[in-house]
Amino acid sequence: MSRKNRNIYFLLAVLAISTLLAVYVLAIRKDMSDFGVCYQGGQRIRQAETLYRVSDGHMQYKYAPASAVFFAAFALLPYAWAKLLWYFLMIFFVAAAFLTFLKVLPEREKTGLFLGIFSFLILLKFLGRELQLGQVNVLIIGLLAGTLLLLIEKKDLAAGLLWGASLFFKPYALVFLPYFLLKKRFVVLPGSGVILGLGFALPSLFYGPAGNLLVHEEWLETLSQSTPRLVTTYDNASLLAFFKKLISAPESPWPWVLLSIVMGTLAFLFLWLVREGRKDSLSCPEFLEAGFLFVLIPLLSPLGWYYNYFYALPAVMIILDRIDRFSRGIKVAVLINFVLIGGTLREILGQDLFTFYTGSSLVAVNFLFVLCFLSYLRFKRLA
Repeated sequence: MSRKNRNIYFLLAVLAISTLLAVYVLAIRKDMSDFGVCYQGGQRIRQAETLYRVSDGHMQYKYAPASAVFFAAFALLPYAWAKLLWYFLMIFFVAAAFLTFLKVLPEREKTGLFLGIFSFLILLKFLGRELQLGQVNVLIIGLLAGTLLLLIEKKDLAAGLLWGASLFFKPYALVFLPYFLLKKRFVVLPGSGVILGLGFALPSLFYGPAGNLLVHEEWLETLSQSTPRLVTTYDNASLLAFFKKLISAPESPWPWVLLSIVMGTLAFLFLWLVREGRKDSLSCPEFLEAGFLFVLIPLLSPLGWYYNYFYALPAVMIILDRIDRFSRGIKVAVLINFVLIGGTLREILGQDLFTFYTGSSLVAVNFLFVLCFLSYLRFKRLA
């Protein structure tokens, strides 16, 4: 590399870091409340204190005890510096996930620049909220992107390690378990078993064996108590939340009936995707199948917050990459759906319409259409 090129890359790096710092100072630093919960968890486990406290209210720690061991390292730093470190790590996880998806996207037709610009424009409001809260979802996406890469490279044992590690933060990745079984990728399970076993044992370093069992019991109790009362929260955008808000009668069975019908339909559709993916004409069926599962994470989770739809990144990427292969009518539908996803901002809709769209969990409908577009690609043998 010539000296001139090195100088250009250096200036670009300085510009990028300066821009990210400006975003942090102006829009991120004053919040990061979810990271604050994680930081507090790291402090508590270092002192062998109770992680799960009712007195914390909505900001109660809900992740597995092993995740607090991870955040204990951040608790060694002053909170202000820990926030800044976590912010840049989040940016790193996002970049690593995007580049990994770009690497494994089969028979790519569009440039990385095209996919990067338009994927992030569509999903920017979700990513922005993730960064603002200091959430762990981008870490999970990074781990699952690595899992997908290793699966495609037939390194199933290592894939299991990453997949298992993601479960310490949120159980979202369990949606992949039936997929591993369907694809007969059984070697994933020993790898995940090893990492989960280690993760279960790690808190014993702080609590001792008996205390470790107790803290895991407290964790399970916290999950069972907090989830039901949060389902109809304003920014919960799961399918269950959508149906609960649509049919507001508290004792009505219809939200569960409708959810069961949709889940059964999605399960059937996914089985069909996997079966079709076994045909020889598809070079790498795993990418589209994984993209489908990534979208299911916020749709099927009881607490699928609207910003969790950043998990749809690989699905959006492959649809954008094949956008020229859609028929004209479906291409128009894809573009309208993406405009609705990315353009439903308070600044565009106004406060009342934005509150209705977000509070009604209508974004879940947008991403059901995303699953339909993925299915169309598989039906046409385009991915």
